Amino acid sequence: MKTCEEMREVLGPYVDGEGSPETRATIEAHVCTCKDCHCEVTRIRELGARIEAGGSVCVPSALWERIESRLAEAPKLVRVSHWLRLRSVVAAAACLLLAVGGGYFMLTQGLSTRAEAATVNFSALLDGLSVDAEKAFREFVQLYRGRRVTAAEARRHASQLNFEIPATLPGGFQLDEAFALKIGDAPAAAATYRRSGEFVGTIFHRAIHPEDYGTHRDHPCVIGEHRGHRVEVGEWRLVHVTDATTCHCVLSRLGETEELPEILRAVAPDAKSVDHSHP
Repeated sequence: MKTCEEMREVLGPYVDGEGSPETRATIEAHVCTCKDCHCEVTRIRELGARIEAGGSVCVPSALWERIESRLAEAPKLVRVSHWLRLRSVVAAAACLLLAVGGGYFMLTQGLSTRAEAATVNFSALLDGLSVDAEKAFREFVQLYRGRRVTAAEARRHASQLNFEIPATLPGGFQLDEAFALKIGDAPAAAATYRRSGEFVGTIFHRAIHPEDYGTHRDHPCVIGEHRGHRVEVGEWRLVHVTDATTCHCVLSRLGETEELPEILRAVAPDAKSVDHSHP
C-alpha cells in the first residue's frame, strides 16, 4: 500500500480493528504523515458513531437508488468503503441523517461540520506536538474558531462550564493568552501560560463531547487528587480531568507527581477526585 488511493481501501477495516499487527502498523505510519488520510479516518469514525447512536430507523422506499445515484456523481467525496459494502447499514445511516435535519446528500456534503458538534478532534493538536507544540496548540485553537479575549471574557463566553483561568498558575507560570472557542454549537475556552520559555496549554470544553485522538492512544491516570486520562507524545502529556459539566485539558511536560497536580487543582476546582474506597 503505497498510494493514498490504495490506503483508503483499507481504512474502514482498520477503524474496525481488523488487519494483522504489521498491516495496522503500516496504516498508522501512513496516517500519521498524511493529512488527507488522517481526515478520512476521522470521517469514518464520525460516521460510525452516528450509526451506533441512531437506534432503530425506517428506510424510505427508493432511498437507496437515490443514494447510489448521488454516489455515482461524486465518488471521490464519499470513501467510507467499509460501510458502503453493507447496503442496509448505509441506508440506515442515510435515514438517520435525514432524521436529524439533513438530507441524504449529507453523506457527501457538510458531514464533517455537523459531526463537529459531537467530537473534539485532538488529533490536530497531538499530531504536531513532536515538531512544534506551541504551533500545534495554535492550530487547534484556529480549528475551533478561536479568538483572543481576556480571561474574564473567556469565562463569560463559556459560562456554563466550570473552569478557572488564573493570572498565575502554581509554579510561577504566567498567563500569556486566553481564547474563546466554539466546538460545534458549544462554547469552549483555552489559555496558554509561560515560565522562562516553558509552555503550558489549557483547554476547557463540554464534558459530554467524545474525544478523537486519531492514531494516538489515551490511558487512564491518577494525578494527585484527580482521576482522568492522558495521551503521551514524546515528552508532552495531554491530561484530561472532568467534573459534571467540563472537561479540563492540560498540555505540558510537567511531572505527574510534582507540579501538574497543583495546576489541575487551579484550573479544575470541582473536577472528579479519586474514590479511595475503590482501589
